[in-house]
Amino acid sequence: MKSTTMHPFIGHDKLQTSLGRACHLGNLPTGVLLHGPPGVGKQHLALWIAQVLLCSHKTPTGPCMVCKSCCLSLKVEHPDLHWFFPVSRPKNTGPNHLSTALETARQDSLISKREDFLRPTSAHTELQGIYLATIKYLRKQVYKRPSMSPSQVFILGDAQAMVSRDSSSEAANALLKVLEEPPSDTFFLITCDILKRLPATIISRTIPIHLPGLPTSKVKHFLMQNLEIEEKQADKAARLSRGSIGRSLGFLTENETEGTLELARQRSFKFLNACLQTNRTLIYEEAIKLSGTPSRILGPTIDSLGDALRDLALFILEDQDKIINTDTIKFLEGKCSKWNIHPRSITESFGYLDEAKEQMDSNINTQLIITNLLINVQEKLSERSK
Repeated sequence: MKSTTMHPFIGHDKLQTSLGRACHLGNLPTGVLLHGPPGVGKQHLALWIAQVLLCSHKTPTGPCMVCKSCCLSLKVEHPDLHWFFPVSRPKNTGPNHLSTALETARQDSLISKREDFLRPTSAHTELQGIYLATIKYLRKQVYKRPSMSPSQVFILGDAQAMVSRDSSSEAANALLKVLEEPPSDTFFLITCDILKRLPATIISRTIPIHLPGLPTSKVKHFLMQNLEIEEKQADKAARLSRGSIGRSLGFLTENETEGTLELARQRSFKFLNACLQTNRTLIYEEAIKLSGTPSRILGPTIDSLGDALRDLALFILEDQDKIINTDTIKFLEGKCSKWNIHPRSITESFGYLDEAKEQMDSNINTQLIITNLLINVQEKLSERSK
């Protein structure tokens, strides 16, 4: 499944054409903010825009693909292409050496990304962020002259990580200073999952562009054509992808190892099963299994629980064609035969999932988060049941 050069950008053809034309005419704003669901291709599009900007013979439709700049950009090795993203904070590193340690961590991660551009979206076991020291390093690079091309391009992926609880808002404030007065021929391509997670001051200094999810058919076609995945597995991954190629990769099995999102999906149905009981025994048992598990990696499981609840509602409404977890039909049928659940109760339970996600960003015990979540969902589903 490895890809050592960037694969063609899939979907959003009209947007890609417009951006390519703007680069060719010299009309691209110096600050562009790409936002949309995780894994939908925001950083991939940013890398493509950077390739066009740095191309020696750019065309109205995009890069020439043959010049030296294009060859280097495709491997993310162009000296004027600077790609920043969240990394884990180095351990046992003092303030005087933090900047160097973070840059080393970024370079190590870049090597890994170059070896395989196709990576599934997944939660990290360690907290990752974009720290003040990293933004200070970026600012130093901004004011240096380009090494090879007339311009420099800075990509800041997952920029919402600047304002997480462990990296503070100082990094965002430091970035704002360079966005307000950027050097000439310098471009900033910023990505984030949810626009409201960025400070309004950052948003106001850029042009926001939303990337929605792709049609399921396009995700399926990509998996079959580029990864040679058999149709049945590609269809399953595409249905669960929410229109995100990166997310779809997390449901694939590679070397007999199930993807991280597939494991999260399986756990989510264990959670749902625990909620659909007359007592709390299974809820406590599922919570006990999470001993020592960092809360931040439970995001995909809570997302999958949302999908499972949605499928439950669709089954109750006899709209089974829209169910995405098609391998759980018998499970849903069995539960619905015992429980008279009102679809409104399912809708109202989604608020508890949002609360659990917010608690994940706080220093709250994982078992406590899941116990409270499942009990609340259980009680909500029971309100109009037998």
